[in-house]
Amino acid sequence: MKILAIDIGLGTQDILLFDTERLPENSPKLVLPSPAMLYRRRVKALLSQGRDILLEGSIIGGAGLISPLTGHIQSGFSVLMTPAAAYSLRNDLAEVKEKGIEVVEEVPFGFTGLRLTLREIDFLSLASLLRPWDIDLHCTQVAAIAVQDHGVCPPGTSNRRYRLQKMKERLQLDPHPASLSFLSPEIPTFNLRMRAAAEESSRQLPEATPLLMDTSLAAIAGCLADPVVAAQADHPLLCVNLGNGHTLAAIVQRGEIVALFEHHTRALDPARLHDGLVRFAEGSLQDEEIFAAGGHGLFYLQDPPGFSQIRLLAVTGPRRDLIRETDLECYFPAPFGDMMMTGPAGLIRVARERLA
Repeated sequence: MKILAIDIGLGTQDILLFDTERLPENSPKLVLPSPAMLYRRRVKALLSQGRDILLEGSIIGGAGLISPLTGHIQSGFSVLMTPAAAYSLRNDLAEVKEKGIEVVEEVPFGFTGLRLTLREIDFLSLASLLRPWDIDLHCTQVAAIAVQDHGVCPPGTSNRRYRLQKMKERLQLDPHPASLSFLSPEIPTFNLRMRAAAEESSRQLPEATPLLMDTSLAAIAGCLADPVVAAQADHPLLCVNLGNGHTLAAIVQRGEIVALFEHHTRALDPARLHDGLVRFAEGSLQDEEIFAAGGHGLFYLQDPPGFSQIRLLAVTGPRRDLIRETDLECYFPAPFGDMMMTGPAGLIRVARERLA
């Protein structure tokens, strides 16, 4: 099976071309700037020209575009976005409009400003990049993609609460990490970013079956793919992804997620991280406490084992420097010999489980 795994984070997009007929260490891999970083630079360059601008295309992780776009409006220029592009900023278009951005169904007649097309999935450019090395993406059978998607929540509902509640509902039915992955027909209607990524994947690489997963959960699955972590799978494990935006921790036992905790990384310092992880494993950390501090919260599907019973604390992610400043003993997974491939390794693990 040939799998194209791409983990799209806030800072980078990590790519691995996996083939079950070769050693993973011999697989082509790339770490490239994320679409969020790429389009932030492009938007700022266009705005510097001092003209009206229209953004179109599909949904990307575009929260970083809000500040430069609102600043452009305050300078007296117009900012227009098509609905799909506007969902890159917020999952509620009313919130986008409140910032002074005009949401338009089509390009207004006579518009003379600058235009930029947003595209989170760009397999065509990737294919061109790889072609000189005789790598043909069109031989891919599975396109496994990880993005972060809070989902469009019902009016009056916190998207932080809603995101975690939907994870809990799926894990209550099946506690294995693969239950948090989706083939195209399975993607919930409220997960607009995942749906957009699946649609772009099918359009650009129709030969490949799209499989979507949240970035944080792909990282947890990737930790479990590390041989050192896998060797302790029968015992309670605490797997942590310290991302640029979010920190997610999962207590895993015998391959099943028994508890989940999610916070915003910016709200954590080494002391808070140490305290939170220990109390999470002990069962004394409260959901409301995390939510009140600006995080998402936590839930337990089983009684926690207690921190002393955790056999291994496995930590991954670009902000794992935070854990180094604590006195917690931990292990840094490197599936396929590369920490940056933790997300892709998780996607591959799940894809093989679901589609082998």
